[in-house]
Amino acid sequence: MSLALSLTILVLLPPAVFLPLMASTIKQLVFGESRLVSSVGVIYSEVWFPFAFGFLFFAFLFPAVRALLQVIVLAAIRFGWRLPNRGQLFRWSEELRLWSLTDVVVIAGVIAYYRAAISATVEIGIGGWTYLLVAVLSIVADRLLDRRAVWQAIMPDRHAPRGYNIVSCDVCEMTMTNRQPGDPCPRCGETLDHRIAPRWVPAVAAVAAAIPLCFPAYAGSIMVNQNLTAFLEHTVFGTVQLLADRGYWQYGVVVLVAGVAIPVVELIGMMWLLGRVRFPNTKGLVRRTRMYRVLHRLVRWPMIIPFIAALAAPIVSFKGIDNIETGPGATPLFAVIALIMLAVRLFEPRMMWKTAGEMP
Repeated sequence: MSLALSLTILVLLPPAVFLPLMASTIKQLVFGESRLVSSVGVIYSEVWFPFAFGFLFFAFLFPAVRALLQVIVLAAIRFGWRLPNRGQLFRWSEELRLWSLTDVVVIAGVIAYYRAAISATVEIGIGGWTYLLVAVLSIVADRLLDRRAVWQAIMPDRHAPRGYNIVSCDVCEMTMTNRQPGDPCPRCGETLDHRIAPRWVPAVAAVAAAIPLCFPAYAGSIMVNQNLTAFLEHTVFGTVQLLADRGYWQYGVVVLVAGVAIPVVELIGMMWLLGRVRFPNTKGLVRRTRMYRVLHRLVRWPMIIPFIAALAAPIVSFKGIDNIETGPGATPLFAVIALIMLAVRLFEPRMMWKTAGEMP
């Protein structure tokens, strides 16, 4: 089942990206059409190229590469192919799990649809429906994939007898006695008992870099709307107000929670966890570990906000009549969220346990 789902995702992603996403018209006088890939060119021309390439990677390349790796590994297991390094390939596919944002793009697309509908009549195209199917299949495939069974099929777990020094892999959870810390895992290629202390400084640096970017991210406009009567700039809060004023208050709540509440929680939470590594305390270790898991699950969703700007801009693009452009605040907001995602990925709860003396 997982193999079939991954193969379907891989086949559907190119048409989802290159076929028409949405079609728009104003009073049946002017017509426009957008594709998911067209957002890349729009962002590149209007703001800054890292945002453009980031959108391309998160919305298409990372999900496609992840699906391809899963197809290769699962097919090798299913048909008994002798594939070298299949454990490493599966580890890479799992690493891309955090960065494959098809579900986030779909939610952003829904809000972009209603934002564009304020200015024009909008219809969802075949590319939009196909991408929605890709996102749904990705969620289902992720839930159905038995990762422990995959690791067992790649290489069965080994029994570690008592009385021996045991080393383990943090990725595939394999334990063994005939290897040393720092050796590559024979199943997935990850470093056995890798040192976690060097990850603290990069995680702190990512959070420290994100904090000053919050001001231009929330003070600057994420979307600019120029029409025959006005030139309007909408910040994150302005977008919430605009959606609420036009009767789409429920989508305004989504923007407020995803664009403001979650990033604030993520930043405060990461500062607290990183601080507890530097100033350890044995009390509350379990609670802080659970908190990290919540932060890890939520960290992707703020990317909805810059993606709304990326998707809405190509939909309403009628120069001189009504035109939506990606605003200058979208790029720093994208950078803030990407840096928080990086900090969450770099951080490991074991840092807190080790510095508190609860781990060797």
